[in-house]
Amino acid sequence: MNKLRVTAIASLVAFSFAATSAFAELPAAPSSINPNDHVALANYYEGLAKEVSEKLETNQQKLDDYEDHPYYYGRQGQDLKSHLQANIREYKKELAEDLKEAKLHRKIAASEQNRQFSKAEANVGNVAVQSN
Repeated sequence: MNKLRVTAIASLVAFSFAATSAFAELPAAPSSINPNDHVALANYYEGLAKEVSEKLETNQQKLDDYEDHPYYYGRQGQDLKSHLQANIREYKKELAEDLKEAKLHRKIAASEQNRQFSKAEANVGNVAVQSN
C-alpha cells in the first residue's frame, strides 16, 4: 500500500515538472513557416515582440495612472498595482526573449546569404569563375 502511494506521488511530481517546463518555453513558430526560412522566422519573432511591446506599454500606462491617482482605486488598488508590476516584469522578459530570437534568426539569415554569395558562380566573358 505504501509503495503504491509513493509511486503515485512520484509520478504526479514528475508529471507536474514536465507540464510546467512545457509551458515556460518560447512559443514555437507556426508550422506554416519553414524552419529553414530564417528571414520569415525573424519577422515572426519581431511581430511577437511588437505585440508584447504594445501590451507592455498598456500596462505601464495603467500603472502610471494608478500611481498618479491611487485614491480612485480603493482597497483593491494595492492588488492592482502588484498585478500590473508583475505583468510588466513578465512582458519585459518576454520582449527580451522575442528580440533575442529575432536577432539570432537575422544573424543566421545574413550568414547564409554571405555563404551563398561566396559560392556563387560568375560568368566573365566566356569563362565561368567560381569563388570559394
